[in-house]
Amino acid sequence: MLKSVSWRLLNNRNMCILFMHLGISDPGSDYSLILAANRDEWYDRPSKNLAPWEDDEDIIGGRDLQPGCYGGTWMAICPKRKRIGALLNLPTTKNPIAKTRGKIVQDYVKSTISTTDYINSMRDYLQECNDFVFVSVELGENPVIQTYCNENDKLSTWPGCYFGFSNSLPEQPLKKAIAGKERMQDICSGSKKITEKDKLIGELLAMLKSEQRHYPDPELDARRPYPLESLSSIFVRIPEARYGTRTHTIILVTKTGHVDVIEQTMQSPIDLNNPIWKKSEYEFQL
Repeated sequence: MLKSVSWRLLNNRNMCILFMHLGISDPGSDYSLILAANRDEWYDRPSKNLAPWEDDEDIIGGRDLQPGCYGGTWMAICPKRKRIGALLNLPTTKNPIAKTRGKIVQDYVKSTISTTDYINSMRDYLQECNDFVFVSVELGENPVIQTYCNENDKLSTWPGCYFGFSNSLPEQPLKKAIAGKERMQDICSGSKKITEKDKLIGELLAMLKSEQRHYPDPELDARRPYPLESLSSIFVRIPEARYGTRTHTIILVTKTGHVDVIEQTMQSPIDLNNPIWKKSEYEFQL
């Protein structure tokens, strides 16, 4: 009985994680932005792999095919409009009649207005969604990272070089987000040249596949997503619930404006005894 209750509670608390490095202030780095992220989701939830969108080929991203989500997405990039959008759920009680959150990233990467203007124009809609953290990157010579959380209606701009965001308020990171941010710093300070790109990608993927648990974690306890300890690693794997990390995404943006987007994602139907990971790659110039 306890296990079935735990899985039902988990149903309201999808987890993801995202790390970024801004290299613009490092004259020795060839990169202005390095992004590495995991999507955690039910293994049987239908979705499309990373690809240009049929309704807007300037956008590259995966898409949610769950009925009622209207082709929304958890992460996408639009090089033409120089923007990246990503969504991280916050573990809270689920409102069954809430607005779909997948529309948030979808509409952002289709727009041309600033993140601040976008949030202001969408505020009424955003307040009707289940709780989330929206992460935006306005690309260019000096990328700008911002987060918006509808739980506290706070829009923040993030200065600095290294960032880790997950399923808590950005100002109150989970332990696994802190650990990944520190690992990201080690990786990006050691592999910062374009000639080391393959090594960089390999090290970022190894970080995203880390099953080391960072528990106990008071912030995770406070949000009470079940089962707590199983959700305390960067790579989440809960076979009993058919839930876990399904997709790794890496985005590399050089200071000359060249962009590489790499995705590894489990192919459906997912057999956890023999998972098949498909790699998709795109590159373009801003």
